[in-house]
Amino acid sequence: MSERLKEWGYDGPESEGVARVVSAHGDYFHLICSEKPEGEALARTKSSAFRDMPKPVTGDFVRFKYNPQGESRITELLPRFSFLERLDPSSSGMKAQTLAVNFDTLFFAMAVNGNASAARLERMLALAEASECRSRVVVLLTKCDLEDAKGLVEEFKSFDVPVLEISSLTGQGMEAVREFVQPRRTVAVVGSSGVGKSSLVNALAGEEWMATGEIQEWSGKGRHTTTSRELVMLPCGAMALDTPGLRELGIFGMDGFELKGRLGGTHRFRTKG
Repeated sequence: MSERLKEWGYDGPESEGVARVVSAHGDYFHLICSEKPEGEALARTKSSAFRDMPKPVTGDFVRFKYNPQGESRITELLPRFSFLERLDPSSSGMKAQTLAVNFDTLFFAMAVNGNASAARLERMLALAEASECRSRVVVLLTKCDLEDAKGLVEEFKSFDVPVLEISSLTGQGMEAVREFVQPRRTVAVVGSSGVGKSSLVNALAGEEWMATGEIQEWSGKGRHTTTSRELVMLPCGAMALDTPGLRELGIFGMDGFELKGRLGGTHRFRTKG
């Protein structure tokens, strides 16, 4: 097993043919691996292996067969140590949509001058509870250079979850954010469009990682214009996963969700909102 793959968060048993998905482009998956000298490869899923199984998503660890003369094939999806999924808004309650996998910390971003509210935080924590990853959630109140967040911070105290006031523009609160951004660890950033998820990743990277229009040699396509999820390596050695903007926080497989105790009482959550 190469040191490179360990740097990308793999801490499983030594084995050849293990890779991590850093982006997906249609039928092709961009992998970090040890089979090629440059440490990266393109591969497609083996149809027979995934006939009744979910396909990999960005952040997954997989097993694959490298073919230096032809197409490499992903043959197995390795177990996920964490995941976040919601009700697929287009599935009428019949399908789950995976938002993020294999993350050590889940940053839930809400803009203080936008959609930040106790109701939205309740729904997000219910989603994390259903996905068994609530203990990994850190709330980010973004754009604090535009509006004071003290009232929201006080309101959110009863949720028993870390709440950070930040501004990617001025740098406010970024040192506290970096305490969760450590080498070989993955942070996933979720939240509505426009709350500053990509700006946060750019601030952590120190450059425009999420800029559009850049052409990659391996695919001939723009990096951020062709995929809704990309796992990027930050200068500090941590990985960041930016996710699509969320409008609905539906809980898959439930017509409601009841959470007792941890939020200071009994709360009933809608499946959408």
